Amino acid sequence: MNAISVRFLQSAIVSSGLLKIENIGAGVGVILFNPERKIAAGLHIMGPSARATRSNNPVMYADTAIPFILGELKKQGAGPPLSVAIAGGAVMMGGATGSDIGRKVAVAVQNALKASGLIAKIDKTGGALVRNMVLDVDAGKIKVT
Repeated sequence: MNAISVRFLQSAIVSSGLLKIENIGAGVGVILFNPERKIAAGLHIMGPSARATRSNNPVMYADTAIPFILGELKKQGAGPPLSVAIAGGAVMMGGATGSDIGRKVAVAVQNALKASGLIAKIDKTGGALVRNMVLDVDAGKIKVT
């Protein structure tokens, strides 16, 4: 079976096989899946907002990543309805709770999804775990470990 891995600060769109986002720590992995068209997108987001920063990578920040990937899915003919799963946003070893970037990224992703009319059906954010996400596009099943 074909497997595509989404790396740190990257995105991918697939129409078959496995879509994997691995080693998600303080960042947030996002999977958006159109079950009717069997098209999915995966992102590995690392920052809450591009507001004060300029980046050539729209996937870097939650507030730019979600609109970007929705536009890319639309180009592929895969608009709503979308199943959404998110994972990550962890406090990593040695992280100060007052500057909890993981929580900030998770909240920013949730807000960006909400602004786009989407809510994550699977939300495995927070805590101190490094997580992995896998979508079997053909079966339509998402697994977060």
